[in-house]
Amino acid sequence: MRPLACLLLLLAWAGLALAQRDPLDAPRFVTVTVSDSRSISDQVVTALAQDDDGLIWVGTPAGLLRFDGHHLRRYPIGAALGQAVTSTSFVRVLLAAPQGVLWVGLEGEGLARLDIRRHQWTLFRPDPAQPGSLAHGSVRALALQPDGTLWVGTTGGGLHELPPGADRFRHHRRADGSLPDDRVQALHVDRRGALWVGTWAGLLRRAPGDTRLQPVPGAPGAEGQPRRIVNLIGEDAGGQVWVGTRQAELILFDAQGQAPRWLEAGPDGNGAVVSLVAADEREVWIGRDNGLELRDAASGVLQRRLQRDLRQPWGLGGNNVVALLRDRTGALWVGSYGGGLQRHSPATALWVRRGEPPDDGVMAEADTRALLRLASGEIWAGMHERGLAILDERLRLQATVPMQPDGSPGYSGGQVGGMAQRRDGTVFVGTDTGVHAFTPQRRWLARYTAGQGRARRLLASADGALWVGSQDGVHRLAPGAASFQRLRQADGSPLNGNINALAEAPDGSVWVGGNAGVYRAAPGATVLDGVVSPADGALRKQVVLGLLVDRRGQLWVDTNAGLHRALSVRGAEVAFEHVGDQDGGSVGANLLDDAQGRIWTHQAVYDPATRRLHRLGEPDGVDIGTGWFRSYTALADGRLLFGGSTGILVVDPARFEPWAHRPELVATELRVAGERQPAQRLQGGLVLQAEERSFSVEFAALDYGDPQRIRYRWRLVGVDKDWTETDADQRVAAYGNLAPGHYRLIVMGTNRNGAWSDRLLDVPVHVQPAWWQTGWAAAGAALLAALGVFGVVQARTRLLRRRQAELELKVGERTQELERLSAQLKRQAEALAASSVTDPLTGLYNRRFLSEHLPSDIARTLRRHTDARQRGEPPPADADIVFFVIDIDHFKQVNDAHGHGAGDAVLVQMRQRLQQAFRQGDHLVRWGGEEFLIVARGLPRERAAELAERARVAVAEAPFVLEDGTRVARSCSVGFAAFPLARAQPAALNWTEVVDLADAALFVVKRQGRDGWLGLVEAQGRDAPALRAGLGRPLRAWRPHPGQGHGGASAVLQGSTRLQAWLAGVDEAVDEAAPGAA
Repeated sequence: MRPLACLLLLLAWAGLALAQRDPLDAPRFVTVTVSDSRSISDQVVTALAQDDDGLIWVGTPAGLLRFDGHHLRRYPIGAALGQAVTSTSFVRVLLAAPQGVLWVGLEGEGLARLDIRRHQWTLFRPDPAQPGSLAHGSVRALALQPDGTLWVGTTGGGLHELPPGADRFRHHRRADGSLPDDRVQALHVDRRGALWVGTWAGLLRRAPGDTRLQPVPGAPGAEGQPRRIVNLIGEDAGGQVWVGTRQAELILFDAQGQAPRWLEAGPDGNGAVVSLVAADEREVWIGRDNGLELRDAASGVLQRRLQRDLRQPWGLGGNNVVALLRDRTGALWVGSYGGGLQRHSPATALWVRRGEPPDDGVMAEADTRALLRLASGEIWAGMHERGLAILDERLRLQATVPMQPDGSPGYSGGQVGGMAQRRDGTVFVGTDTGVHAFTPQRRWLARYTAGQGRARRLLASADGALWVGSQDGVHRLAPGAASFQRLRQADGSPLNGNINALAEAPDGSVWVGGNAGVYRAAPGATVLDGVVSPADGALRKQVVLGLLVDRRGQLWVDTNAGLHRALSVRGAEVAFEHVGDQDGGSVGANLLDDAQGRIWTHQAVYDPATRRLHRLGEPDGVDIGTGWFRSYTALADGRLLFGGSTGILVVDPARFEPWAHRPELVATELRVAGERQPAQRLQGGLVLQAEERSFSVEFAALDYGDPQRIRYRWRLVGVDKDWTETDADQRVAAYGNLAPGHYRLIVMGTNRNGAWSDRLLDVPVHVQPAWWQTGWAAAGAALLAALGVFGVVQARTRLLRRRQAELELKVGERTQELERLSAQLKRQAEALAASSVTDPLTGLYNRRFLSEHLPSDIARTLRRHTDARQRGEPPPADADIVFFVIDIDHFKQVNDAHGHGAGDAVLVQMRQRLQQAFRQGDHLVRWGGEEFLIVARGLPRERAAELAERARVAVAEAPFVLEDGTRVARSCSVGFAAFPLARAQPAALNWTEVVDLADAALFVVKRQGRDGWLGLVEAQGRDAPALRAGLGRPLRAWRPHPGQGHGGASAVLQGSTRLQAWLAGVDEAVDEAAPGAA
C-alpha cells in the first residue's frame, strides 16, 4: 500500500503543479484609456457589473458609467435621457438583474433601479414618514434570489427585502431579533438558494425554506468564534463559499456550505478583504485594501500576491481593489482606488517572463536581443548592453555573464546579435565587438572577427561548422579552423548587405536570407548560389527577414510582403507559394514550428492545415514592447521563446487556441431626428413618425480585448445596394429623408481577429407616411383633381385655345425667371456654406472647418503609421502631418499706431504671404487674432524646417502696404511640431496636444527675440504615459540631456539661427511655459 500511496501523492502534486500558474507569469493588466476615461473621477472605481447585453457598468464616487469598449458614457442617477445634470452620486454597489435591469446602491441616497433599454429610473429614497420605505444608511450590498426577491443591505438601517413587483420593503433589524447588528456589509445567494448575510457582528445564513437567519457554525459571530466585520461573501466555480472580514481573515466553506476553514488567522500584514471573483475553475482572486491575492480554488492556498509597482506599467493600478468582475469571455476586470478601470485577459498559452531586480542587474530591463537553448536545457539570453543571463528550463535566473571593461580579456559585451552551440558544446555569442566563444560552463575562450559590423544570426551546422550572418555578408568557421572564411557568390563576388536569417536543411545545405534575397550553399560547399524562381513562384519581395526548415523538411521564408513556403526545391531552383494574409506584411521573421506543424513568430501563427494566419497581439498575451527580430529559440518540451525590449514571450503551442469569440453586437445609442432616444425603441422594430424622417444608430461589437481591431459593416435594405464597411472609429449608421415604407437595418461586426460574428443587429424600420401621403388621401386628391380639371376644361376650352400662344409665351418667360432665381439661390447657399467655415476678414479657414475636416486626416495618418509599424516597415514619407503656429510679431503696435483698419489690412495681406510659403493642399487657418495655424498634410517631417524658414522670409522680406500707402515692416515667429510626434507610439499624443507643443515652441521663439522658428521633429519615450508626462514640463525639458535614459520624454528639436543658443542649452534663464500654457 505504501508505494501506491506515494504514487497517488505524486500524481496529486503533479496535478496541482499543472493547475497552478507559472511563478514567473505575472498577470498583465490593461488600463482603460479611452478618450473619455477621465470621466472616472480621480481614477476611483467602486463597483462593476455586466448586463444582459454584455455592456460593462462602472460605479464611481461621482456616479454611474457605461463602457462599450470605445466610450465611457455617464448615466446620471434618476435623470431622463439627455437631461443635463450637475449633481453626482456615490455608487457603492451594482447588481445586474435579468431583463435589462441594473440595481444601483448609493451612499446615503438610497437605491436606484435602471431599466436599461427604456432608460427609466425608479428611485427608492429613505422616507421615515412612508411605511415600507428604505431606511437611512449607505446601501453596501445587494443580492437577488432566483424568484426575483431583492435583498438590500445597509449600514445602520439593517436588511431589506423587496418581493418581485413590490414597491415597499420588508425590514429585518436588530430590534426585531433578525440581526445581531444593523450594519449589513455583505450579501450573497448561493447556487443552492441559501441567503448569506455579513454584518458588523458576524455571519448569518438562511437556508432555502427557512424564514429566519441563523449564525453559521464555525464562522465569525457564531458560538465560540470572535465577532468580526464580514466585508465580503462570494462563491467560486465549484460552489465553495468564501467569506472575508475587515480584520483580514478569510474563511472557506465547502460546496454544501459546511466545514469552514480559516485560511488566515489574523492581519499578518494583509489588508481587509473587500472583493472576490472566480477567475476560472482553478483560481480565485481576492481583492484587499492593500493588494490582490491569487489563490488556488480547491485548497485556498495563496499562489501570488500582487501590489502596485511603479516599475511595472503592466501591473496593478491601485492597491485598494474594491471591485472585481469576470465577464462572459473570461476576462477579469479590476476596479480600485487610484488605479481606475483595468482589464486582464487570461492567456494560458502565452505569457511574458519579465525583468527582475536589482536595477543594475543583467535581467533588470529584460531587453532580450538573442536567445539560445543549449543541449543541456540551459537557456542563454543576450541582454542589451548588460551581459548574458543564464536561465533554467523554468526561466529562473541561475547565473550571469557580465561584460568586462573595454580592453580587458573576456566577454566585452555590446549588442548581442545571435548565438549558437556547436556539436562539440562550444557556445558562440555574436555581438558588435566580435564573435565570442565559451565553454558550456560559461568560461570565456576566445574572440573571433567575422567581417565588419555586428553579427546578426549564428548557425551551428551538422558538419561542425559555425556560420555567421552579419551586416557584412556571410562568414564560416570550419571545424578546427582558427579564423572565419567569407563566402562568395558563384561569380566570385562577396555577398554584401545585411544577412537576416540562416537555416540548415536535412541534406546539410544551408539557406541564407538577407536584403538581396535567398541564397543556398550546397552541402560541404563554400559558394553561395542565388535562388532562381519561376515568374509565378517568386517571392513577392526580395528582402528576406526570416527562414525556417521545419521538422518535416519544409522551407519557409518571411519577407516584407508576407510568409512564403517552398513548393518545390531543385538545388537553387525554388518555386514559392505566398500564404497567410494576402495584403499583409511580415509575420515577424522569427520562424519556429510546433508539433502540429504550425508556424510561429512573436507576431503571428500560421496553420498550414487550415491555411489561416492568426495575428497575435496584447490580448493574446504578447506584451514584450518591441519584439526583436532574430531573438528566438525552441525548448525541448515544445515551448517557444521570443525576445523583446521588455521581456521574453513564452508560448506553449499545445495549449493555444485562436480567439474565436463571437461578440454580441449591440446598439449603444439611438438618435431620431437628432434627439437621443432609449434603445427600447429598437425592440421589435423602429417606427418613425411622419415628422421623424432621420435616425442614427451607434453600435459596438463587445470584444473588449482590442476594440480598435474590430471591423464593422452595415446596410439599410431598401436603400443600400452594398455594405458600408468601416473600422472602429466610424460606428454610426445614419440615414435621413427616408420615404414612407419598410426597411431593415443590418449591422455586423468582427472579433479582434477579423472573423465576422453571426450575432448581428437586425432592426426592422418602418417610416409612417404623413396624412397627405396615405392611400385614401391620394385617392381623394386624384378624384377632386379629375373633377376640377373636367369642369375647367369644359368652361374654358375656347378661352384656352385663344390664349394658348399667349400662355405658352408667359410660361417660357416664367420658366426662365425661375431658373434664374434657382441659380441665384444656389449661389447664395454655396456662399453661406463657405462662410460658415471661413474667416470673414482673411478668407482663410476657421476653427470650425478644422473640427469638421481634420479628424479624418488624423485617423488616416494614425492608421498608416500603425499599419507600417505592424509590417516592420518605416511609415511612408507622406504619412506625416506637420502643424505650424505662426504669430505676427509686434502686431499690437500696428493697431496702436495706425488704427484697427491698418491691422486688418496686414491680416488680409498675410493670407497671400502664407499661400506663397506653403503648399496648395495645406490648410491655412486663422487661429485667433494675429495667430495662424497651418496644417501641412503629407509633409515629411524632415521638410518642416524648410517651410518654416519660407514662412519667416515671406513675412520679413517685404513690408505690408496700408491703404494710405504707408509701409509697415513686420516679422513673424513660427513654432511647429510633427504628428504623430512619436512614430514608435503614434497614438501617445493627440493632435491638440501636438499643437500645444508647437505653440510652446512659438513662445520660446518670442522669448528669444522673435523673427525665427523652432520645432519638434520627433519624440522618444519609454511608453505613452512617459510621453504624456512631458506635456506638463517646459519645452527645454524635452531637449535630450547627457545621461538621460529612455524613461522620460525627449525630442529632436530644430531651430533657426536665432534659436541655436537655446538649443545648445546656453540660455537656461528663459522664462518658458509648459505646452498648452503658451
